[in-house]
Amino acid sequence: MKPSAFLLPLFLFAVVAGSCVSAQDRSSSGADAPRYGSKKGGGVLRDVALPDLNAYSADGQKIKLRELCDKKYTVFVAGCLTCPQFHRGYPEIEAASQDYSPKDVQFFYFYKSLRHPELNGYFGAQNMDERLLQLAEAKKLLGTKVPWIADTIKNDIRDGLNSANNSMYLISPEGNIVYASDHLDGPSLRDALGKFVGMIDSPTLASDLDLPQLARQRQPENVDTDTRVARPEGLVILAIAPKSPDETYYVKLRAEADANLLKTGTGRLFLGFYPDPIHGVHWNNLTKPMKYSLTLPSGVKASPAEASAKKGPGDKDVEPRQFWVDIEGDSPGASIELSMHYFGCTDTMCKALTQEYTVQFKPADMGSSTFGFNRGPRGASGGQGNRRGQRGSSQNDRNPRN
Repeated sequence: MKPSAFLLPLFLFAVVAGSCVSAQDRSSSGADAPRYGSKKGGGVLRDVALPDLNAYSADGQKIKLRELCDKKYTVFVAGCLTCPQFHRGYPEIEAASQDYSPKDVQFFYFYKSLRHPELNGYFGAQNMDERLLQLAEAKKLLGTKVPWIADTIKNDIRDGLNSANNSMYLISPEGNIVYASDHLDGPSLRDALGKFVGMIDSPTLASDLDLPQLARQRQPENVDTDTRVARPEGLVILAIAPKSPDETYYVKLRAEADANLLKTGTGRLFLGFYPDPIHGVHWNNLTKPMKYSLTLPSGVKASPAEASAKKGPGDKDVEPRQFWVDIEGDSPGASIELSMHYFGCTDTMCKALTQEYTVQFKPADMGSSTFGFNRGPRGASGGQGNRRGQRGSSQNDRNPRN
């Protein structure tokens, strides 16, 4: 599949690793502490041995972080396609690599779960093939020279190192994490490298590098249209699971809930269906419009339990199809089954598909949030959206560092 033409921000997480042959196993590393990657609190992993964590090479080969160390200082920089802080900061890592690679320091970017799913049309990968496609797109769009590896689809590295959204780690030659920061800070990384490897007399500046000028992130419109609904601030991203994760879902589901639904089992459910740009897919408006249908457990009612989208502009488009569903339940924490019926179409194929998700009325806890909405065209009614200048977000873990 062809990658999309969007220029996108990337999310950063840095690890400087030394020779790891003496590192202890994960059970002695403190990896059971509360995890920034999926849970609030606890702080980044530090002052312990580097866990023996799984990853994948850019071409899909299984690897171990310890083996990548190869008795050398190693920098692991984890990122994704949807983090504005990496947009601002990754050139500092490229510059540091130019200075320290000649000193036998290895650098790797580490592709992780998305910081802001939905930003610029991108959504969480549901299998390793999709994660590797996103990795390849990030490499191309950002023009990186530093090589890439990928986290597992179960997020072994993110959770094993208790990473926040843009963390950095320094690991000694003995395999111990001797420095860690919960956010990306290029000068701080250079200070750590200078202390343990040596200072650079004339350091390379990020501005010296011929890197792409990234387009500013496009905030999704937060207004009612024929195909969209306006969302209030404070919705929570829900845990969802595709029934057949190894299949290609050309359209991705987003499910979010208001506070009442999570607390009581009765409230509002947002459903959004998005053509996935990593597969180059679009809606075909010459076919039947997409439709969802819900299968509900005893004690749960939904209105509407099924609905069809209105068609978008022209013969084809990539606008999301969004819906509100009113849920009435007798207790919180229920799960429902969702089927989506649509035509998955690219420039070379178009086929009718029915694919299924399980939607749980509980937070996804992936350390992600929907990037800020705008109010739409001047003079448009805000409805449930935000006043001009405000940025609402659907969230799991709100983090002031976007």
